[in-house]
Amino acid sequence: MNLKNSKIALVILLFAAVAGCASRFDADNVRNRHTTNFSTDLEERAAMVLPPDRPLGLSDCIQIAIENNLDLEQARINQRLAELNRQIAFTYFLPQVNVEMTHAVMDKQPTRIIGGAAAPVSDKTVTETVITAQQAVFVPETWFLYEAFRGGEDISDRVRQRTEDQIRLQVTALYFAALSHEAAGEAIASGLEQARSLAAETGAMAVEGMVMPSHVAQALALVRAQEAGLAANRRSLQETQSALLEAMGLSPAAAIHLKTETPIVVENQDLPDQILAALLSRPELFIADRNIDIETQKTRMAIAAFLPDIIGFASFTHTTDSFLKYSDSWMFGAVGVLSVFEGFRNVYEYRASGVREEKARMQREQACLRIILEVVLARSRYDQAIEYG
Repeated sequence: MNLKNSKIALVILLFAAVAGCASRFDADNVRNRHTTNFSTDLEERAAMVLPPDRPLGLSDCIQIAIENNLDLEQARINQRLAELNRQIAFTYFLPQVNVEMTHAVMDKQPTRIIGGAAAPVSDKTVTETVITAQQAVFVPETWFLYEAFRGGEDISDRVRQRTEDQIRLQVTALYFAALSHEAAGEAIASGLEQARSLAAETGAMAVEGMVMPSHVAQALALVRAQEAGLAANRRSLQETQSALLEAMGLSPAAAIHLKTETPIVVENQDLPDQILAALLSRPELFIADRNIDIETQKTRMAIAAFLPDIIGFASFTHTTDSFLKYSDSWMFGAVGVLSVFEGFRNVYEYRASGVREEKARMQREQACLRIILEVVLARSRYDQAIEYG
């Protein structure tokens, strides 16, 4: 083996060694590094958005949640992916252009025996360049596929809206629950002070023989009950604040101070009007409508599978072979493909698409009933809260 071949072999072995040296995944190191970085990010985020000298109102909590909640961020990412998928589907309508270049070097010049004599038929070194373009002329499946992806993009936007609404509702409920626990804690603390004063007075009176020992025991039992109630209230307050911080996309272990606000006043409407408004505005039903449309597009795609696909093409070829009369040449044409028999797959796919479309309609009916029930239950709980408020 000469020196040149040795160098080539060495380079090949070097590339093979580099390609085969995959880095080993260190699970413990990755977990430790992520835990450290994640904890640091949570602390920095909490220090940035939670002012230590100003309590937060409901609008502040909702705004922080909209900016930091991970569920909403994931919904935004899914919306972006749906937009990209729709843009990818649109590329099926555009022409495809490919450029191919071939450089061939042969050790012997191609030669053919003609009339007992050898005659060369091609150069030893040939470079050929081919530019090919093809355009879908009649491919109906791509039309319905694009419409389906447009529907998916709309669904992702509705999901983001619904996720944002749910986060607003969750933050609002936790916010007022925390305020309720704080108010209850103040009342329990006041009752505890009164119970301790009563126990002290009762103990002093028992020393003077003015009350029975059982009265002292009752007073002490009241103190212990108030202390237990205050401890339970503080635990509930801490749990509610932690849940609120998690909904806001912050560390549940952070400290938060809330500003007292008046409860939200709900517009007084009749129950049928509230049900109608929910059926006309809930994102879930818009999503269900879009799902039906997507399944309809899939049914049309199944029908289009029985139709031929027609694709037009053109190519330009340039070669350096001096034995050819024309170094440049053009070619135009069209290709038509019709699926004749694929084991009845197209037939069964068409039947399945019809079933899926019917399933989507049934899911929409279920969503309507579920939303009506949610409105009825919410109205009942609201009326109950007003009665006992």
